[in-house]
Amino acid sequence: MKKEKGNKEKVDEKILRESVKRALSQPRLAFYSPLAACILNYRKNTIPRYSISDELAGIVEDALRSKWPHLSSRAEKLLDRRKSSPAK
Repeated sequence: MKKEKGNKEKVDEKILRESVKRALSQPRLAFYSPLAACILNYRKNTIPRYSISDELAGIVEDALRSKWPHLSSRAEKLLDRRKSSPAK
């Protein structure tokens, strides 16, 4: 991703569209972190109806929006557009 003027990254629209397709067909992410597993399992065992997946999604999405705001905005618009359009 290249930088444009004003510290805004340039988004390759073709690669972003391909990434949206892949994300919709396989939205699951996995990573290795004993610390995260420990903390999130503790919370799961102490909070009724706690969802590790929902918690992680919120944390990761907030961090991604903070780190790459322009890319996040473009991705969210394309994802919303795909969700609202009829299935092909």
